[in-house]
Amino acid sequence: MSREENEEQTVKSFEELSFFDNLALYYLCNETPPQTLALAFLIGDKKVCGSMLGVLEPKRRAFVHELMAKEQDAPEEKKRSAAQGLLIIAEGLLTRNLIRKQGKFYYGTERK
Repeated sequence: MSREENEEQTVKSFEELSFFDNLALYYLCNETPPQTLALAFLIGDKKVCGSMLGVLEPKRRAFVHELMAKEQDAPEEKKRSAAQGLLIIAEGLLTRNLIRKQGKFYYGTERK
């Protein structure tokens, strides 16, 4: 794999998730454990978090909100680790071709 292709497969920051379309966010949210989402949302960009919460099914969204309330006082390191884990999961979705990058934008691909 060339260096350019390798860079193509990385999501460098939480804010970069703002370039994901709804289908890409949906895949990311469904692949990520609820506790990881909750912890990452406590420190992540509010617009990105709002978009991600918006694509969750209502029961899962309520559960993530509940976990966010419980984890408010979690150590900062635990929250940063969760946000990093979210980026690793996003990279896995790129590798599996469930998400594709086009320019600076990310698009979910229809499952066959």
